[in-house]
Amino acid sequence: MTRAMGPFPITPLGLLVTLGCGHALINYGFGRIDLVLLVIGAVGVGLAAVGLLATLTGALVLWLRQRKRPAESSLDVECGYPVPTGFWLPRLRWLPFVAISWRWLEPEAQVRIVPRRGRLREEVIASRRGRVGAVIRELEIGDIFGLSQIRLRVAEQRKVRFVPSVGQLKRVDVIRGMAGGDDISHPEGPQEGELYDLRAYTPGDPIRFVLWKVFARTRQLVVRAPERALSPIRQTCAYLVAGGSDEPAAGAARLAVELGALGTDWVLGADGSTDDATRKDQAVDVLARSADVQEPVGGKGLGAFLQRRGQQASIGRAVVFVPGRPGPWLASVTEQCKHVGGRGGRIDFVVGTDGITPPPKRKWLARLAVREAAPEIPPGATAPVTTEQVGEVVRRLSSIGNVIVVDRAAGRVFAGGHLSALGTPGARGTRQAS
Repeated sequence: MTRAMGPFPITPLGLLVTLGCGHALINYGFGRIDLVLLVIGAVGVGLAAVGLLATLTGALVLWLRQRKRPAESSLDVECGYPVPTGFWLPRLRWLPFVAISWRWLEPEAQVRIVPRRGRLREEVIASRRGRVGAVIRELEIGDIFGLSQIRLRVAEQRKVRFVPSVGQLKRVDVIRGMAGGDDISHPEGPQEGELYDLRAYTPGDPIRFVLWKVFARTRQLVVRAPERALSPIRQTCAYLVAGGSDEPAAGAARLAVELGALGTDWVLGADGSTDDATRKDQAVDVLARSADVQEPVGGKGLGAFLQRRGQQASIGRAVVFVPGRPGPWLASVTEQCKHVGGRGGRIDFVVGTDGITPPPKRKWLARLAVREAAPEIPPGATAPVTTEQVGEVVRRLSSIGNVIVVDRAAGRVFAGGHLSALGTPGARGTRQAS
């Protein structure tokens, strides 16, 4: 469907220029034979007329083309990155003074127009995950002087799925930090295994695990790591809690599913969906649908998910992906997860963030009620959390399970002593980073 927005194609500037130049042309150019105003008025009226004619012609051409446009296939867009959509418009080089642009009205996304081979091709950058069945665009056709403009609203029936971005969490050590094993640990040893394995040092590893003697001989940093089973844990139930700033948690959940950090046999659920996913394509749909959940009801579906999975099979390990910013979801999650460990299960919390910053200090400018400029947040990202905010989340969750914090922007994992360094002294019971 294509329709014009507004019946009058002349802009306020164009109306002012046309009236002013027309008045100068008729009253002074022709009436008083003022050659200067005669030329100015004629040029102004001529430009307005040519621009209006070119705008009307260009709008008619694009309108006819959109009526004959074939249906496009479904589209997957990863948040935060420019993705070509296949939509394009002709540049109309044969029309002078014509400028063409457009934007998305629904869903919300940033549009980039890339000129290439006589065509204006579209790329979009999404800010939040989700699913839609149609795209509504607003085309703007006007002259380069801003004297005339026509807007056409174009509705395209097309399934578009916005998937959460994984950011910098593609590194192997991050995946290893979220994975588990199926071997039974020694009763007198830690559940994550003894420190028998060796691997190269990566940012985020505890410095006390570095083998300094090896470094002295080889000049390479090597750390001790818990021995891992040959295969990941067999039964893993994962769940995404929706809430404010939950995009990093959704990205971590997507990465864990796609790269096998949850094991070979896993089930994924999320707020806003009663259908559990057991395949990767289903998991992406479940994560996308969770974006429609309102913040006050975030986390309230976790108890039903654990009960549903507990009736079908025993919960060997539950991984819950949560936002890094406290909210109404925190009380719901802590209340519903109290008895998971009592039934013989193991619960791990993955706290997703897009950066961790110290709390802002009160400056003298604040006393004068001067509003400081907010930091610029790139598309697909969320505002960084403070150490106080993530500290509250970790303190509440560490009493009922293991906690790790992932920084999607930096690609780092914080656990154990690192959480204390972030200002979370209540996190001593969490497991070490791998």
